[in-house]
Amino acid sequence: MAQRLALGVAPGTGWRAAEIRSIAQEAEAAGFEAIFTGEVNTDALATAQVMGEATSTIKVGTWIANIYLRHSYLCAKHAALIADATGGRMILGLGVSHQPVNKALGIEMPSPIDALRRYTVEVAAWLRGEGPATHLPQQPASYPVPLYLGAMNSTTVELAGELADGVMPFLWSRERLARSAAWCARGRAKSAGRGKLEMTLGLPTFIGDSMPALMDAARANLGLYMSLPFFQNLLRISGFVEEAEKAEQGAGAASLSDKFLDAVCLIGPVARCRERLAAFSAAGLELPILVPPTGVEGARSVINAFRL
Repeated sequence: MAQRLALGVAPGTGWRAAEIRSIAQEAEAAGFEAIFTGEVNTDALATAQVMGEATSTIKVGTWIANIYLRHSYLCAKHAALIADATGGRMILGLGVSHQPVNKALGIEMPSPIDALRRYTVEVAAWLRGEGPATHLPQQPASYPVPLYLGAMNSTTVELAGELADGVMPFLWSRERLARSAAWCARGRAKSAGRGKLEMTLGLPTFIGDSMPALMDAARANLGLYMSLPFFQNLLRISGFVEEAEKAEQGAGAASLSDKFLDAVCLIGPVARCRERLAAFSAAGLELPILVPPTGVEGARSVINAFRL
């Protein structure tokens, strides 16, 4: 059985629409099962629609759509439209984003987990065609739209287990991935009759022969995350206490040790990356989301290296 692979891209870093289409088509031609877009300086749902209409078989989705940026009704209707336009290839990843991001947009987020619960329930209901009539009575989506939740801590993973079809963590080690099975199970126990929760994981991917150069590239690409409190907490609860303290003191990329990067990334020659990928799969990973270096050429390099 071929390895299942997805690609996670951030077109908001300066890609043009034509480049978004091209990368989606190349990922499809290379055998990737899905391509996801982050909501970083872009509209993730609109980007997923562009990718979906440029392709014919690859799944498209958001990784993740910020729940504070659009009403649950609009989110559900847009996702349903993408699913219809693509013949059911849409996956809707939802999450709360980050305090500094939302604050810059004038958005308060006093209780993120409660907001995520409420929003997920509402989106699912709109997709089923429930809810009050607006101009006309509601209608269910023409195709099912799987809901996945972005998650870093056990509480959010458990919420995904209760309400969603999949979970989308990022910067997890194999050890944390293995521990998450119990969190998923606790959530599923609260929601009888649901199918298996799909475990995805975003894996930053840096391919080459010089480990020092690749570690530097990983720091350059991931350093921004270390300014975000949610990721600082993730370092701490994952056991990388020294790295967390440096990040909390504003060290940014310098807070990322080689040990941490090697634990959460695929780094090195392709053969080594594939070995590490197999180890993540053995720990419970079902759909790896390979996250290339920033930029179109970075995405292209990962697509070509993992062509199926």
